[in-house]
This record gives sequence, C-alpha cells and structure tokens, in this order.
Amino acid sequence: MSPVPYDEMRDAAGTVRAPWAGLAGVLDGAGPAGLRARRADTLRLLADDGVAYHPPGAESEQLWELDPLPLVLDGAEWAGLERGVAQRAELLDRLLADLYGPRATITRGLLPVEVVDGHPGYLHGWRRPAGAPPRRELFLSGVDLGRSPEGWTVLGDRVQAPSGAGYAMANRRVVARVLSALHRRSRIRRLGPFFEAVRAGLQAGRDDRRIVLLHPGPDSETAYEQALLSSLLGLPLVLGSELTVRDGRLWQHSLGRLDPVDVVLRRLDADWCDPLDLRPDSRLGVPGLLEAARLGTVTVLNGLGAGVAENPGLLPFLPALCRALLGEDLLLPSVPTWWCGDPVSLAHVRAHLGELVLTPVARGRAPIRGVDLDPAARAALLARIEAEPHAWAAQREVVLSTAPVVTDAGAEPRAVTLRTFAVASGEGWEVLDGGLGAVPAGTEPPLEGAATLAKDVWVVGERPERAARGALDEAVAATAPTGVSPRVAEDLFWLGRYAERAEDTARLLRAVTDRWADFRTSPEPAGAGALRALLAATSEITRTTPGFAGLPADEDPGAELHSLLYDRNRPGTLGFAVHRLTRAAQAVREQLSTDTWLVLGRLDTVLQRLAAAPEPDTGNVSEALNRVLEGLLALAGITAESLVRDDGWRLLDAGRRVERAQHVVALLAATLCDAPRGPADRLLVESVTIVAESVITHRRRNAGRPGIAPLLDLLLADRDNPRAVAHQLDRLADDLAHLPGAVPASFDAAVARLAGADPAALAVRDTADGTRPALRALLTGLGADLDRLAEDVAAAHFAPQRSPHPYDLLLAAP
Repeated sequence: MSPVPYDEMRDAAGTVRAPWAGLAGVLDGAGPAGLRARRADTLRLLADDGVAYHPPGAESEQLWELDPLPLVLDGAEWAGLERGVAQRAELLDRLLADLYGPRATITRGLLPVEVVDGHPGYLHGWRRPAGAPPRRELFLSGVDLGRSPEGWTVLGDRVQAPSGAGYAMANRRVVARVLSALHRRSRIRRLGPFFEAVRAGLQAGRDDRRIVLLHPGPDSETAYEQALLSSLLGLPLVLGSELTVRDGRLWQHSLGRLDPVDVVLRRLDADWCDPLDLRPDSRLGVPGLLEAARLGTVTVLNGLGAGVAENPGLLPFLPALCRALLGEDLLLPSVPTWWCGDPVSLAHVRAHLGELVLTPVARGRAPIRGVDLDPAARAALLARIEAEPHAWAAQREVVLSTAPVVTDAGAEPRAVTLRTFAVASGEGWEVLDGGLGAVPAGTEPPLEGAATLAKDVWVVGERPERAARGALDEAVAATAPTGVSPRVAEDLFWLGRYAERAEDTARLLRAVTDRWADFRTSPEPAGAGALRALLAATSEITRTTPGFAGLPADEDPGAELHSLLYDRNRPGTLGFAVHRLTRAAQAVREQLSTDTWLVLGRLDTVLQRLAAAPEPDTGNVSEALNRVLEGLLALAGITAESLVRDDGWRLLDAGRRVERAQHVVALLAATLCDAPRGPADRLLVESVTIVAESVITHRRRNAGRPGIAPLLDLLLADRDNPRAVAHQLDRLADDLAHLPGAVPASFDAAVARLAGADPAALAVRDTADGTRPALRALLTGLGADLDRLAEDVAAAHFAPQRSPHPYDLLLAAP
C-alpha cells in the first residue's frame, strides 16, 4: 500500500494547521464560485503585469499560470529548512572548488571519476586563475524540495543558472492583491531582503564594479523573469552580441563607446557562453569569455563549470562528501538515488526498474517512470542504460505532500513542490524566505518538464534579525551608469515607431469606418466618391495595395477593412502594428514601466475579441478603435512621463517622430495630390483633418478661407502643431543633438526641403489633369528624406547584422 501523502493544510485528525488558519477561513467563506472569481482575478492581474513564460518551440509568450492559493509554511519549521538549504549551497560550492582544483574527493575515493568527467556539465581544462584570491564557485544556488511522509527531501539542485526567484516575486505581487485582506493581517516574511542580498553580493563592498546580466534573449523561456531581475537588481540586461573581449578584457557596447565589465551574472547555460572554447554553434555567447575568466579580468557568476553539480548521479555520494568537506552531517536528505555507473546500484535498478524513475544525468532529457512502461519498453530502456550506465541515475518516486489548488469544482488537493534559493552573503548564505511553489497542471504525478501551475509561498512568522549589510544604497548609487547598448537602442527606436504607427493606423481606420457607415449605402454621389477615394488612400498609406483598389466594383469591402483591423500577420494592419509593438516592448521589458503591460495586454484583448466576432459591425469596430486609441494614448503618456531622458528615450522619441512625419506625408500624398474636385474633395479634406487630429484647429483658423493651402500650412509647416511635419523635425533636431555622433545629412535635407515649400503654390492644380504636381514632388522628396534618415540613424547607432524588421522587408519588396 502506498503511503498517505502529508497534507500541508490539515493534520491527521483533519484539524487545520495553525499557519493555515487564515487561508482556511478564506476557503470556507468563498465557496467554489468565490474561488473561481479569485482565479479570474489572478489571471487578470497576471495579464495586467505582463507576467509571461515562453514555452520551448512556441511562437510567442503565454500568460504565466498561477494558483491564487499560497503554500503556507510555519516560520519555526522554515528555520530548519533554511539551515539545510544554506548548508547544501556551501557543500556544492566547496565541491566545485575541489573538482576544479585539487580533485581530492576523487583521489580519496569519495567520488567515482566517471560521475564527474563523464558529465556534460564538467568543464574540462577549467581552472581558477593562478594567484587569484579565493572566491566562491557558486553565487546563487537553487534547490528543489518536496515533503514526503518521512519529511523534507531534496529532489534536485539548480546551480547552473537557477531560475525562479523572479517569478516568486511576481507571484507575491499578484497573490498579495488577490488575497489582500489576508495578506495584510498575516505575518508573512518579505522577499525583498533576498534581492537586496543579491545586489550587495554582486557589489562585494565596491562601488566601481560594472555588472551585467547575460541572458539568451527576448524569446527565451524565462525572458520575463530576466527582465524583472534586471529591474530588481538594477543591472543592464545584455545579449552576448552586446559584449566583446579585447586585450583579455570584457567590454559592453554602448552608444559611441565601450564600457568595461567586471562581473557577469549569467542566465545562460555555460556551454552556450563562448563559441570559441565551448559550443562552436552558439550565437548566444561571447567569443573569448572563457579566456577572460581564466585571466581573472572578469568574474562569471555562477562559475562556468557549475553545471556538473546538477548531476543527479552525485546525490548518493553527498552524505559522505558533506562529512569530508564540511565536517558535519547532511541536514537535508536527497531523494533515494542509485547511480547506474556503480555495479551494485545497477543491479538494484535492474531488479526494481518498474518501481523507479529513470533520470538521464544530463539535463534536457525527460525522466521516465518505469511503472508507465510495458515489459518490452522496460527491456529496451534497460538495454539503453546498460550501454552507457554512467549516463543514468534511478530515483525512488517521492510521495509528495498536497496543498489546496483552485479548480472548477472548488479547492482540491494536489502534489506540491518548492524551489527556494540561497545567495552567497559574506561568509555565509542568505536564503529566500519562501520561493517558487509548483503543482502539476493535471492530476498525474509531476515530472521534470511537465506542465505546472505556480504557487506563492508564504513563510509565516517574524524574521530573525540578520547582520547589517553596510551602505548598500550608497554603493549602488555610486556605481557608474551604464550606457544604452546598440541592441536596446534599436528596439526602443522601433518601439517608438510601432507605437506611433499603431496610433496613426487606428485614427485612419476609425475615419474610414465612420465614412463607410455614412456613405456605403448612400445615394449621395459626393459621399460615395469621397469614400472610394478614402478607401484607395487607406491602402496606399498602409502599404497594403492593391487592397481596396483591387476589389471588384460589386464586392463588399468589409472583409478588407476587417483584415486591416486585426490581421497581425499582414504588414500594414493595425493588428500587425500592435503585435510588433508588443514584441518590441518585450525585447526591452527591463527599460519600461510596469504600467506598460497593463496597456499592451488590453490592446491585444480588444483586437482578439474583434477578430473573434462573426461579423463585426461598424458600431463595434468604432468602439474597439476608440479603446485601442485610449490604450495607445496611455502608452504615449507612460513613455513621455515615466522614462528618463537618456539615449534610449531619445531614440524611442526619434522613432515616434520619424513615423509620425512619414504618416503625415503619406496621408497628404494619398489624398490631396490626385483629389477629386467639388463636394467629394471637401469631404476628403475633412477626413484628412480628422485623421491628422487637426480638425478643430483647421475649422477655427480657416472658417472663411476655402482651399487646401491653409491645411497644408497646418500639417506641413506649422511648428506649433504637434501633428505637423515641421514639429516632428524640431523634436528630431533635439533628439539627434543629444545622441553621440553627427546629425545625419538626410535630416538637414528634409529641413531644407520643407523650409522652401510655399503652401499656396503647393495647392495649385494642373489645368490639364487636375492633379497637384508641386505637392507630389515635395511629398515624394520628403518621404525619401525621412526614409534615408531612419536608415542613417540605424547605421549610426544600431547593432550590425541584425535581422530586418518585417516592415523593412515590405519597403524593400518590388
């Protein structure tokens, strides 16, 4: 008979354990409907905060999955766990120092050499720099824990580049709002002190260390967490392509200069960190990083060889290693494990294969439950193990404790695990008070790599006083500022462009929708003519030709209009602009206010609902466009009022100004150069002023002045009109003056071209065909100047050899 799982919430008699009393009251009072409402609140808050996870192989991020009910642990019990976690971190640190030093644990027979040398995480040839001062091989350590009927058990160690601490903070921020009343009255230990300890440990008492957080990129599984850690720790988030090794030192590319780097906190597995010495196919690392680390000119945390300590084949040997290296017994036992490279252990595995979980010692290969295999599959697996026994370990399946989880039926018990973290702090270790809880998404026993649902972890009880950390705030404040990298510069520039493009497209489509509602069935010739001209202009402005112009005369243009609204895979549409805006924001998440995600999440929701509607009518479309514009205006306010005016903000603003100027030029070219005469022309001009957000000013200034010359003056030359091209050039002049390097000649060309324009002359029609050739020539020239200006900004400030944005490909298409 299988042992009964430990119930985290209730004892054997069914009585609620004291730390859970408050949460039990919430469960009793809420009922299934109330719990489902809290789950809905959790999902909403996760979306508002932009908390996301990028599953391997998925096209885009998905919303982080979090249960609203926390795992509650008593502070007194936690004290024992804390000591065990700190001891384990110290043990693994000492072990790594030995394995990359004297290797006494191997020569003394405490460890088989095959466990170490046969593991892909062991970095052959790596040694601490000669004469370097003693330092830890581990800086951050993670440990996965589960409570069996016998007590807490270590399920595995995470020391390569441990993830999850940032998600623990994100979980706390959400659950604290969902259960706000309970959170306020409970004595829950804060998570903040752990991150303060991380910052202090990175500074190591010095105020001149330049530290970067190396990550795989915005498409990595935990990109959200990496950006959150960058914000919490105040570190620049960098890609390998933003770093370079010169003369044995590591440098970071910033606009117009190189900044030295002293410490790399890596979120990148070691074998990807250096294509020269490690994986030659890696495009994520820094060529020469290993050599710089060998020379001691840069410190990489955790050490590049730390991955060997994640080997489950080490677990059977840790009790003896703890006594040898620390002179004490191991406080937290590991899950019973048999390393198959040992003949006695292999015999045990052979005899009990159906009762064990077979685990490849190399990460990235899923564990296999023997009980799930038929006899033939077990025989095949055993043959694989015996072919390379050192590459396999077998573990007893742990009967994990259970904690309540919100389901459609209410609260149900599910198996729960806990990952917590320790950071080197002086001579000891600071342990996170809580961590990242996880329960299986379904009812099957959890295995590594299986879908899980996260849990916040509450440690209840007063936190013991810790030793003072010194002048942390002063040390961090004194750290020299780090410049904006070319990659960040490019993403911020495109963030500004896509934000403006989405706003301009939304205004254009709103005007088109309103005109379509007014005139699509109207017998009035002027209205029908204005609608046809406006539809054709829309395709030209959005560069989605042939678009409306390619439709047969008897075909309803509604399908094309709806495509322009929400087709995110079609360049030129509103959906495409919003999708690319979100992607650009994700790439520089650490640079932006958290309120950004509140806006972007709701924008995407509006468009998804519109796309899901069977036949959206003009009323629904107009309302959706109004909500999109509200969000985009809020985003403009956030970027204008919440970001420091550094080089990154200057490029973001420059991207917005270039895009707005291009839009106005395209709008005038598509509507006024070949405009019809008479009443249709007047309706078209009115539509232009509406799209350009200048209708009130135009009416007020020009009530008695017919013609388009005043409109051209307002939208081209009026430097006080925030929508005018001249105003954009003024703003660009200021932005470019603050960026390193000279102002591009293309900017001066655009300023000179616009300065020589005469609105009255531009408004004159050709007597033969009724077009405005002077206006066409000016707008064509201005458009080319602005295109060259965008290219010049890219050439001066962005990283070379980047993949082009889809809009660039569109422009390059014949």
